[in-house]
Order: sequence, then C-alpha cells, then structure tokens
Amino acid sequence: MDHDADEQSFQLQALEIREPDAGFDPQLPPQTGEEYLMHMAYERKRCPAVVTKRSSKIKKDVSDRGQEMLESMPLPPHKCLLPTPEWRDEQTKSFQAARSQVLEMREELTAHNYDQSAEPPLTTDTEKWQEFCRERQPLLSTLLHLSQSDLEQLLEMLSQWLQAEESVDLLIRDVWLGRWLYATLVCLHLPLEPFVYSTLRGIARSCIQLRNALSEQEVKRAAPYNLIITLIVQVFAQSDMETYL
Repeated sequence: MDHDADEQSFQLQALEIREPDAGFDPQLPPQTGEEYLMHMAYERKRCPAVVTKRSSKIKKDVSDRGQEMLESMPLPPHKCLLPTPEWRDEQTKSFQAARSQVLEMREELTAHNYDQSAEPPLTTDTEKWQEFCRERQPLLSTLLHLSQSDLEQLLEMLSQWLQAEESVDLLIRDVWLGRWLYATLVCLHLPLEPFVYSTLRGIARSCIQLRNALSEQEVKRAAPYNLIITLIVQVFAQSDMETYL
C-alpha cells in the first residue's frame, strides 16, 4: 500500500462525500447531512492527525439511568418544522453512502494489516473527552481506532451532553456535537446491542424536544434535529418514532 495515498485516504472525515465548492461559507451552520460532510471536509486540512498512543479505555462513568421512552411526547406544534419524505430519503442516502465508505476503509486496513498501535489519546475522564471532541474534528484516523465498545460509550457521552443542554440552538451553536454524533452513528457496527438502541432513543427524544420548542419562523433551525431523528428512525429501525417526522 502506498504510504502517501494511505495517509491521504485515512485522514478523510467520516462523513466526507465532496470537497466544499467556491460558494461554501464555513461560518454558516450545516442544515443537511451533505452540508455536515462539506463542513468536515473543510476542517480536515486544519486538524492534524491524532497519533498519540492510547493511554487507557474510556471510563464507564457515563450515566446508566434508563432512557425515557416516548411517553406522551407531543407532536411539533408547527407542522412546517417536519421534514419532507424526499428530504428524509436524501439524508438517509447520504448517510448510507458514508457508512459504505467506512466499511470499505475498514476492509482495506484489515487486508493490509494496518498498524493500529497509534491510537487517539483516550482518557478515563469524560470532561477531557468532551474537550477532545470540542477541539477536534471526528477524523477517521480517530474513529477507526475505536472499538465497538468505545463507540457505544462515546455515543452515551454524546447523549448525556445533548440532554444536559436546554437551548434550542444546541446543534447549531455547538456544531461539534452534531458532527461527532453524526460521525459516531456512521461508524457504529451493526447489529447493535439492545442498550445501544435505548441510547439512540434517548438521543432522538432530546432532538424531538429541542425541535418542538422552535417557532414556525425557525424552520431552518429544525434541520439538524430532523437529521438525527431521521437516521435513528430510518437507519436504526426505530419505526415507532416515525410519527414525529
């Protein structure tokens, strides 16, 4: 395997599909899955690869309280906040394309016995993990070194960070959280354990609540929440939540 070609491909963002064009504005928040991909492609060249050897496993100190289900959750008060079936299908298609890229990369690395001793600097401190995610893009050079167990625990942390905020602008103001959440979903191995579905449902519930708090003048702000809800419903088979789309 050519080293330069390997490094270039290995630095691809988990969500990359195409490079930003001349009209791309990095200051504008992403509104769709494809725009998430473009933001991540833009950030790729600004973030160095993470090659620090892993220090320890992620500490399992995320909350283990049961995720609430849908118990009488209201539908959005403004129907204009709901995505169209066409939009949902397009986001699902983009997401599945990203998952296919990750699968191909994993197979390539396995076939060439890629050295996985250079791993991200995971710590036992979830606050440091949050700092790590805030300051770095979710590169494949990080995510492909995470085991399924690591990805599941990261998903739990992302769920807790999402629930800790009450601002309806959360995934717009804190773009890093949306990017890491999307990228983690892309890299999860299927099938999932039952408790992971519980985490996904908790994430969807948080997104539903935040989206429902928007006014009818804030339709564009609903997109990041609708994106995550759509993926959990259509890709991760939580079809009973479809009524919220």
